[in-house]
Amino acid sequence: MNPPKYSIWLLPTKNDHKLLYNKIEELSKVYHSEMFQPHCTLFSPVFDMELAKDIIHEIDINPFRVKSINLNQSSTIWKTVFIELEKNESLNQLYKMFHDVFPSSDEFKPHISLIYKTMPKKERMNIIAILDIQKSYEFGGIAIVETSGSIDEWKTKNQVIWNK
Repeated sequence: MNPPKYSIWLLPTKNDHKLLYNKIEELSKVYHSEMFQPHCTLFSPVFDMELAKDIIHEIDINPFRVKSINLNQSSTIWKTVFIELEKNESLNQLYKMFHDVFPSSDEFKPHISLIYKTMPKKERMNIIAILDIQKSYEFGGIAIVETSGSIDEWKTKNQVIWNK
């Protein structure tokens, strides 16, 4: 049996969470896809949850905004339709904290996925044509999520909410 796999998620603040959740929920109903919590994956995979817990509890940061670049799509299920985010100092610092401990060759491309489903490009482009996005999103917390199994089995194992 493989060891559990974890992902480090940045969590949108309450208002942005609600807006994103509503978009994800609407798309999941229309396209019969799995529901999931809005997030920006900061780092994945992580196999040592205790070490990841130590890192997230060390973070001393206030909630911060990240500019959105645009809506995009891909044939990769984890980026079916997503909001591309612009890297900033806060994102880079947080990413570095995990990258220093869990080296990875993957390039950090921050984004917020809105649907996870294999679908034709035309359908993905149709979704992009009807969606609106905000100029930026605010993140106010970080979580360790077990992402070993299917989407409906994902579980938050530990989280920290940052205060202003």
